[in-house]
Amino acid sequence: MTGNGVPRLKLKRFIIYLITGVCLGLAFPPFDQYQLLFIGFALLLFVVHTAENYKQLFFRGYFTFLFFELVAASWLPLSGMQENADRFLIFGGTVTLIIHSAMFVVPLLVYRFIYSNIKFGHSEKSSPAVMVFAFPFVWTAFEYIFNLSEFSFPWFHAGNAFTANLHKIQFAEITGVFGISFWAVTVGVLLYVLFRFISDSEKRVLENLKSPKAISLIVIIIIVYILPDIYTVSSDANKRFTKSMTDGKINVAVIQPNVNPWIKWGAKQIDIVNDYADQIRLAGRTFSGTGQNVNLIILPETATPFYLLDPIYHDKYQIIKNVVDSINIPLLTGTPDRVFYNDSIKPYKDYRVLSNGVKYDVFNSSVLIEPGKDIRSFQKYAKMKLVIASERMPYQEKLSFLKNLISWGVGISSYQIGFDTTVFILNGKYKFNTAICYESIYPDFIAEYFDKGSELGIIITNDGWWGKLQGTHQHNRYAILRAVENRRWFVRCANTGISCTIDPYGNIYNETSINQKTLFTAEAGLQKDKTFYTIHRDILARVCMYLTVILFLAGLVYKRKNKSQRL
Repeated sequence: MTGNGVPRLKLKRFIIYLITGVCLGLAFPPFDQYQLLFIGFALLLFVVHTAENYKQLFFRGYFTFLFFELVAASWLPLSGMQENADRFLIFGGTVTLIIHSAMFVVPLLVYRFIYSNIKFGHSEKSSPAVMVFAFPFVWTAFEYIFNLSEFSFPWFHAGNAFTANLHKIQFAEITGVFGISFWAVTVGVLLYVLFRFISDSEKRVLENLKSPKAISLIVIIIIVYILPDIYTVSSDANKRFTKSMTDGKINVAVIQPNVNPWIKWGAKQIDIVNDYADQIRLAGRTFSGTGQNVNLIILPETATPFYLLDPIYHDKYQIIKNVVDSINIPLLTGTPDRVFYNDSIKPYKDYRVLSNGVKYDVFNSSVLIEPGKDIRSFQKYAKMKLVIASERMPYQEKLSFLKNLISWGVGISSYQIGFDTTVFILNGKYKFNTAICYESIYPDFIAEYFDKGSELGIIITNDGWWGKLQGTHQHNRYAILRAVENRRWFVRCANTGISCTIDPYGNIYNETSINQKTLFTAEAGLQKDKTFYTIHRDILARVCMYLTVILFLAGLVYKRKNKSQRL
């Protein structure tokens, strides 16, 4: 190629990477152009198959996903540019985008290896064409694998892009979000196969589209695309689960205090406590004017910027406890919690030590403060899924030097992992679980609570770090998937918004504005039946993982066999 041919070719490829990344990014909330996800995956396969080698594939895939991250996850570094924000977030968020983009390339490399090396039958040309359908299995497998370690950040599963179309996601009660991912990638693969067919032939595109093979492919694409809708209609999901309260209901009051997360840790604690006390009293008034009682009042994650249950803060705790006792309504609140180890509690390896030698740890916790009960009998839960490099460094118990890398001035500093999932019992009969912030994006983790008997999901969070950026909207919308997967109501209480209730079909009610101080009262249904997903969890994803391993090993065998034949 001569003249300006090479620069033009590079520009065209750059534009393809850009379009692919933008299509994938715009599919996610708050943009919600989920149809672009199919086009994005089709283009992604084009990027994979036009790369001449693995090195070229890595860089092409990397820049594609970097563009994706800049569209869908730019809120990570941009959150550090807000007023009063810690500027470290700009650096930390940028590094996260750089690393996360590289992680997305891994399934592309594995798929390319499988596609290039597994050949069967008499025609080496036709066999790899069949192997293109390995891509949905490989992609879903890696989404699942990325969930398993302390380095996990399962924010952008392909299935997470479909929360704006409830009709498409109802089969998640069987497969979970990974089933939605598998379906979406499969549609993308079929589009790529159609594109390759109509562009490879010497005939014109329109002539190819009229061919029997192209028509058959189009029909298959349409059928696969509408399969989720067929399930939704045939299962009568809308009628069965919209506002469903099969096993009763409770009345909740959700307080959205809208306390600036960057300044509350340095604010006067007594002012914050007194304001909470006023809001709790207000929330305890007659439920929606009907004469019914509120069963539970909810405050968000780390509502108190101090150890609420620690004896040194007893005066502030007592203010809140007195209000709870006076209105006779339990309060669920988030708080940092300091736990001292003794003979009955075995400490973690990376425990903290006071100057007097006492061992302790700090947890990001939720506590149910019940009227008339002593502090020693309160039900508590300590967060188990901690945000990487913000709340905890991965595997810091094995690499102790990592622990000291996190020391923020906003109350987030090396939290310890909680001991176990907790199902709260309210008034001796209602069972609910509390997911704290980031935990709500882990499908298997949330399903475990409902398998243990929880009848209602509650999410307490503080998304104030992100303001009105994409992350706040994404985090709120992903809770829809947990509601559908388990057919449970969810109540979401966020410090600065978005707070809401979600029914088992995925409909959102009582949605609040961001950066607004408010409270609302609402009914939340109780459900006892367990879905297939609740019981069996990510069985489809595990099948994809095992199949990917088998295909990869088969690729190694074929590669070695072909190499020996050439020798």
